Amino acid sequence: MDKGSSGTEDHSAYTKFLEDPIQTKSLASAGDHVGRLGSSRSVTSLGHTLVESALTWPSLPSPHGASPRFSDSPEQKSWQAQVTEFKALWQAAEVERDRLTEFVTVLQKRVEESNSKLLESEKKLQEERQRTVVLEQHLEKMRLEPGRTSVSQKAASRSKTGLPTSNTRHNPNGSERKDSSFTQLSNVPMESQMEELTTSAIEAMGIRTTLPTAELGLYSLVLSGALAYAGRGLLEASQDGAHRKAFRESVRPGWEYIGRKMDVADFEWVMWFTSFRNVIVFALSGHVLFAKLCTMVAPQLRSWMYAVYGALAVLGTMGPWYLLLLFGHCVSLYVASLLGQPWLCLGLGLVSLASFKLDPLISWQSGFVTGTFDLQEVLFHGGSGFTVLRCTSFALESCAHPDRRYSLADLLKYNFYLPFFFFGPIMTFDRFHAQMSQVEPVRQEGELWRIRAQAGLSVVTIIAVDIFFHFFYILTIPSDLKFANRLPDSALAGLAYSNLVYDWVKAAVLFGVVNTVARLDHLDPPQPPKCITALYVFAETHFDRGINDWLCKYVYDHIGGEHSEVIPELGATVATFAITTLWLGPCDIVYLWSFLNCFGLNFELWVQKLAEWGPLAQIEASLSEQMSRRVRALFGAMNFWAIIMYNLVSLNSLEFTELVARRLLLTGFPQTTLAVLFVTYCGVQLVKERERTMALEEDQKQDKEKLE
Repeated sequence: MDKGSSGTEDHSAYTKFLEDPIQTKSLASAGDHVGRLGSSRSVTSLGHTLVESALTWPSLPSPHGASPRFSDSPEQKSWQAQVTEFKALWQAAEVERDRLTEFVTVLQKRVEESNSKLLESEKKLQEERQRTVVLEQHLEKMRLEPGRTSVSQKAASRSKTGLPTSNTRHNPNGSERKDSSFTQLSNVPMESQMEELTTSAIEAMGIRTTLPTAELGLYSLVLSGALAYAGRGLLEASQDGAHRKAFRESVRPGWEYIGRKMDVADFEWVMWFTSFRNVIVFALSGHVLFAKLCTMVAPQLRSWMYAVYGALAVLGTMGPWYLLLLFGHCVSLYVASLLGQPWLCLGLGLVSLASFKLDPLISWQSGFVTGTFDLQEVLFHGGSGFTVLRCTSFALESCAHPDRRYSLADLLKYNFYLPFFFFGPIMTFDRFHAQMSQVEPVRQEGELWRIRAQAGLSVVTIIAVDIFFHFFYILTIPSDLKFANRLPDSALAGLAYSNLVYDWVKAAVLFGVVNTVARLDHLDPPQPPKCITALYVFAETHFDRGINDWLCKYVYDHIGGEHSEVIPELGATVATFAITTLWLGPCDIVYLWSFLNCFGLNFELWVQKLAEWGPLAQIEASLSEQMSRRVRALFGAMNFWAIIMYNLVSLNSLEFTELVARRLLLTGFPQTTLAVLFVTYCGVQLVKERERTMALEEDQKQDKEKLE
């Protein structure tokens, strides 16, 4: 048994030895040397006698061990050394193979991680594109205005007389907050910093998207041709209707050297620049001269001098009892401000405003006016309404800054500043007080030249409007629906558009004249309203920037916050238009106008939320920037006509608005509808191009200031 097991072990060892290629190769190389030993016999462990050749004998291990003569030979030692060396090399190769295998595994893991990160980056890129679409939709509510330091501001206010436009647009500290945000950037987490930078880049991209020059030239050609064609139709209609019986009361002889009759349907314009032209010029000129004298003699008392002159002007125009009536309203709101409750001040202010808008209180208070004259009602409502708004602003600012301790004298100086007293615009108390408190105000370089240019532009505009009314009876034609119904579709569309343009020109001239005087007094009053031609979103539709600022600061922004949520925005717009309705005077047509504009403002937000929905956002993200601008301009064109139709209700009549809507949308569909829509689309694109140019100019100006 011992021998059998020993033989088995020898046989397995022999087999392993033969399978080792290194061993086989080493022994084979020694075949020539051992060949001379000849043949020999060997007896296995099983007792078999084998005759081996000289070549095979060394490979057969002896059961009794190696021959001393063979094992001690130098050749055998050399072979064993070579075998050991080969084994070491083989082991080193195995180690290298294992290391290479591990390295390949690591590389494969890195490739997999890279692929995973690539997919994640592509997903984030898609999300950023969707965010781009959403942010550009927000930017559509922001239109650039000259002199603003911030190009990208949030959208807001929405009405004809003063609908909120945004949190920062009407806040003079908006740009300061923007600058401070950059100074505190190091304290913001990196993710927030990246989001801020991404937002800025997206905003810049959304505003600066340009179109080919040839395309813009085509838009200009189409718009110019359409306006000329519509103007020709209105001119012919005015000539044909000049002698109609229905036109006799509002179309009267005009300038003799023109030889044509003049449209005098707007009694306010006629009164301002005919009957009361000399009175207005005398009052404002006296204010300028008096202010200049006071500035030279006692500049620290100039605010008192302005108030005394304004109170005397009101006394001479409306009588002493009217002056005492307004003084009583000022005192009541001043007492409310001492309690420090904003809700009480705002509530009392609205009650005071309602007393001048609703019977029987309005009839009772109007009896305080002394005498009777043509503009009595206009001056009464203007002076009373603006007085209440100014006093309310004073009370709310006193509650917001109890440490400043404003006095009744501050309120009287604020309220009786003559250029703003009857017709506005209204400056919030904080701005007026800060500017009027400067003892030695300094004018900027070139400011006097700009003031003279503004005054000259106002005079030229007044003359141009008077000449225009000799050829185009745009205010009289809508009153005769039978005649208006015979107009071509293009002329009817031009008539509706021109009525809104005139209302804007009227406001721009009024505020331009008043602002010229205020700027001479070193004030920075609210700018004239934005041209109706450049308005294609309800977010910017207002015809009195001062009331717009007032409503934004104290109502709209206070309730609506960032104006990005549906429910708060609905509450903010309802509250804003409720106060606007009270300001205009509650009646059926004002209710309808307020409802339509409130709906339009909220509908814009609903459409914006719908456009932020994933599938629609992905569709717009897949479009090029130029194509996205074209799509937005198409929606802007439709919105433009919604603004026109909604405001025609209050400017003309509901019947005329129905006539225009029926002719453009029903009777003239599809030719007239599509033609008017395309012309409006061209106009919106040109407005967008103007805004893009203004954005670039603003950036260049800011870069130049940084270098200086």
